[in-house]
Amino acid sequence: MEFPYARIVPEDEYDRAYDYAVPETLRAAVVPGMKVRIPLRRSETTGIVIESMKESGFDRLRSIISLVGKEPVVPPSLFALARWLADYYCAPLALALRCVLPEPVRKETSALTRLWVAPREGVTEEEAVRVLGKAKRQLEAWRYLREQEGGWLAELMAAGFGRAVWQGLHDRSLAVIAPAARERDPLADLPIQPHPPHDLNAAQQAALAAVEEERAHPPEKRRPILLHGVTGSGKTEVYLRAIASVLDAGKSALLIVPEIALTPQVIDRFRARFFGRPVGVAALHSRLSRGERRDQWERIRSGRARIVIGARSAVFAPLENVGLIVVDEEHEPSYKQEEAPYYHGRDLAVLRGHLEGAAVILGSATPSLESFHNAQTGKYRLVKLASRAADRPMPTVHVVDLRQARRQEGAPAAAPLLSPRLREAVTARLEKGEQVLLYLNRRGHSTALQCPECGHVENCPRCSVAMTYHRSDQRLRCHLCDGVAPIPSVCPQCRSPGYRYSGQGTQKVEEAVSQAFPAARLQRLDSDTLRGKEAPYQALAAFARREIDILVGTQMIAKGLDFPGVTCVGVIGVDGALQIPDFRAGERVFHQLMQVAGRAGRGDRKGEVFIQTRTPFHPAIQYARHHDYDGFAEQELDFRRQLNFPPFRRAILVRWRGRSEEKTRFVAEQVAKRIVSLVSAVTPLEGGEIAPAPVARVDDRFRFHLLLLVEKAAAAARALRPLLDEPAWPDEVQMSIDVDPLSLA
Repeated sequence: MEFPYARIVPEDEYDRAYDYAVPETLRAAVVPGMKVRIPLRRSETTGIVIESMKESGFDRLRSIISLVGKEPVVPPSLFALARWLADYYCAPLALALRCVLPEPVRKETSALTRLWVAPREGVTEEEAVRVLGKAKRQLEAWRYLREQEGGWLAELMAAGFGRAVWQGLHDRSLAVIAPAARERDPLADLPIQPHPPHDLNAAQQAALAAVEEERAHPPEKRRPILLHGVTGSGKTEVYLRAIASVLDAGKSALLIVPEIALTPQVIDRFRARFFGRPVGVAALHSRLSRGERRDQWERIRSGRARIVIGARSAVFAPLENVGLIVVDEEHEPSYKQEEAPYYHGRDLAVLRGHLEGAAVILGSATPSLESFHNAQTGKYRLVKLASRAADRPMPTVHVVDLRQARRQEGAPAAAPLLSPRLREAVTARLEKGEQVLLYLNRRGHSTALQCPECGHVENCPRCSVAMTYHRSDQRLRCHLCDGVAPIPSVCPQCRSPGYRYSGQGTQKVEEAVSQAFPAARLQRLDSDTLRGKEAPYQALAAFARREIDILVGTQMIAKGLDFPGVTCVGVIGVDGALQIPDFRAGERVFHQLMQVAGRAGRGDRKGEVFIQTRTPFHPAIQYARHHDYDGFAEQELDFRRQLNFPPFRRAILVRWRGRSEEKTRFVAEQVAKRIVSLVSAVTPLEGGEIAPAPVARVDDRFRFHLLLLVEKAAAAARALRPLLDEPAWPDEVQMSIDVDPLSLA
């Protein structure tokens, strides 16, 4: 059916759409997802069609100018995914489409154009010698070009022939120099390391059989598989075998990982496994350049890459005929988008699998309680890998009570950064030529700068948090607004000249380790050290080659990495994370401890883990000590059931922020009344009281929260959607709606 009108989102707009008339000659082709050229104000731009309409409420509409391409740039399955995202996460459809289409694709960034030099056809050796005469250098270049059958000008110049030589051949009609598109491939220069298949144990074979059973079911009866496998149990080998089966069936596969630092290691293993097969592996993550991102997107869309590996946004990869979607480390909070639209990549992966009839695997050693609850209730199919591959033992976990360590040291102020037990263990492992991981999920050197005389703490002038001391550049930095300040020479309150550096970050750990183990080869891995695009790959590759003895890092070293040489893991401290006012704090710490502990003992030698803490009897620590996921999940789910917390109800977090504390609070209180009225009319709810956010001010804006616990999040989101379309509050106060928030901070 042909429609005379279309609603279109311009490429530079994200919160509005415009109606256009569709010329009669274009009506058959203008469908949702199609890219078109349109007039906008006094210029032209491109836009995405989001709706075809029989009529419009506006008169004298401007017309679409032309089509861009012959096929919709957003295929129907991804368009349906974007619509669901917008509805469920309470966001404009235009904003959802910006997630589906990366900016280089929306803005028509062309492939990189370079100069290609080719020998002119039909030219013989005798003719070249006659034309060039005594120009021996040009003759040598011409012969080289003929042997190579052409080449990029920059690479030919690097081979030793200057630009003038090639220009001379072009002027004499012996060669042709012309612009040509060159696809940027971020994987081209990565070496392919051998990764032969492993023999599957009985549990892995059962897991693979479960995947095949679900694939054989009709799409409407197919359930996502929650692959709950302990660290080192061989989940990746199950992924590889399942993807190979999907490829053999002529379909494509999508693998999503939580951390960019993991991507090179995963890509390396997948390229090696499928090397020589015409399937193609593409990468999608935020460390790609604009051009690389577009070229990878085009490889996927054209079908030249049938395996896609990437971070959260890879869930929108334009793959066709998807047979399998794998979400590795499905519990990771990095799958949740931290800005509007606040989507969760794992949940969108499950939905995309449903929309496209693909099997879905959610893998984790520590599944999120939401996914585990879905498995308990039959919504997901639970498959377990209860032991490590090759029957390797789980590492022994020691809990080091820092209160006892402090008394043993006789230090009245604080326990040492590295406890005696941890120092002894590291020494023993290094003497055996083994490797060590030291984990602390806080970057910088010291978390606070405090005056010992009056107690004044150097806080960020724009945020309600203390500034962190970074020794590497001798500055104070705010980790919320990225503000930077010099270290004051005297206390601004009492004019005392001395300061006490309290708290610890990875820089302080690095310093303590270098002093304790001066002969060890040490590397720190956190967001401060990963400045270059290749930095994560280079650091992890060096560690894999055992060129590094001790790796100090934040959460990126705790996720899914497989280094057989690591036999000792030290957790420097987790107490601060347990004190965060958030019902998920215990679950997050438990996940972190279980995951980082799982890096130890993955080779032939048994590993050990040391958890330094002042709260040794906290359930998250004790259950992690015994590798007891089921025990922790049972206790935590019982706690949440009693309080009606997720997963037994869905959470919606409404946030307000503004420069005036009084005005922001007033607006929040007034709008909250309307919110409670709208939501309570469609679903039972709990909550509804306005409160300052746990971090009350960020970047000079005051923040207030409203937490709602509802039975039906989708119904509540639909009821709240009009509030974003027609805001009834001052422009300087901003409101956002986060469905299924992972953090209350």
